[in-house]
Amino acid sequence: MKRLTVMRHADARWKDHAAGDFARPLNRRGLAGAETMAKRLLELELVPDRLLASTARRAEQTADIVARELALSVRHVQREEALYLASAADMLQLIRDTGPRIAHLMVIGHNPGASDLIHQLVPQGGISTLTTAALCSIVFDTEDWRAIGPDHVKEVHHQAPPSRLWGLIG
Repeated sequence: MKRLTVMRHADARWKDHAAGDFARPLNRRGLAGAETMAKRLLELELVPDRLLASTARRAEQTADIVARELALSVRHVQREEALYLASAADMLQLIRDTGPRIAHLMVIGHNPGASDLIHQLVPQGGISTLTTAALCSIVFDTEDWRAIGPDHVKEVHHQAPPSRLWGLIG
């Protein structure tokens, strides 16, 4: 069995004129959302063997929060330039290149690639899009990352930050 958890980075600042898209940091809501979702991952015992994260600042910050809450060591977290605004096909190629010893891989990336990847892997999953800080964890009935696909899906778990969180943070 292989488990893939795809998470979209948490909410980032939009109006930061000094920083381009790549350097946009998380806002307060994003920081809280990333922490909430990381704690939820821990509650669900969804601790990955490896975490791949885009090198964009907002994705790195999300990954740092997740790694901290899940007590992942630095060697289990990998920054991946190719994940910045990657297409579903590019993300899938990175995932399929994962070594056989990794049973649970987590990827923190961006839309539209992250949502498109989920639609490709779970076309009947009913997940319209991954909102910021949302995740989808999929178990595949295979021992080979190169074989993951809709035909091998065994279990799907979708989780998004609670909507009440957004009302509490200004």
